[in-house]
Amino acid sequence: MLISLLTLLLISNALTLRKDQSILFSRVVMVSLIHTSFLAYNNLFFLALDKGIGIFGGLFHVTVFTQIFNIFIFLLSALILTLTSFYPRKVFLNQISSLSFLLFGKFNYNKTKISNKMAGQFRILEYSLIIVFVLSGAVFLMSASDLISIFLAIELQSYGLYIISTLYRDSEQSTSGGLTYFLIGGLASCFILLGSSLLYANSGTTSLEGIYVISSISEVYANLGESMQGEVLS
Repeated sequence: MLISLLTLLLISNALTLRKDQSILFSRVVMVSLIHTSFLAYNNLFFLALDKGIGIFGGLFHVTVFTQIFNIFIFLLSALILTLTSFYPRKVFLNQISSLSFLLFGKFNYNKTKISNKMAGQFRILEYSLIIVFVLSGAVFLMSASDLISIFLAIELQSYGLYIISTLYRDSEQSTSGGLTYFLIGGLASCFILLGSSLLYANSGTTSLEGIYVISSISEVYANLGESMQGEVLS
């Protein structure tokens, strides 16, 4: 469902140039996420009969717990799109932003004191598409059972977060934060690749289950060798 949504959004963004279509795309993404959460809910009863299903040659392992977290992420993302994709940001000045004024004062709309500013996501067609990319990375990361799939899921999620960090292109703080996040993310990716290569060099596999089995067998052999050495000495 997410892959189909990504494909349709890519085609739609390529065929339109109207800025007001971003709200329409956000509505489509919200409906699709709610539908995807229902699909994940139906899979709970199927996965409850077994310990899970390995897909794509063991790169991902889908269980009941991963589906529960997927439902939570889908519904939370739909709520975030509801809060950020339809209403303009209101900037309140200090004179009228106190709690006592909001509770007991008479509120009058004044254009000189309250300014409605259109947020960056209202002028960017790809806003909902970026959200779906981040969601895809998060879903893949929760079900990953291999070092390669973990790295690919982290990178898929991180690239979308880099763009969201620099969403307000006219803000110096937004650009600085996004650039800093990109540099730190690149450094972290290097450490992940280094650690994965060392694990592969020592174990010969990138599967988390295989690494666990190899480490368990090595511990058993180490304990067996110590016990045999103790018997010989005795």
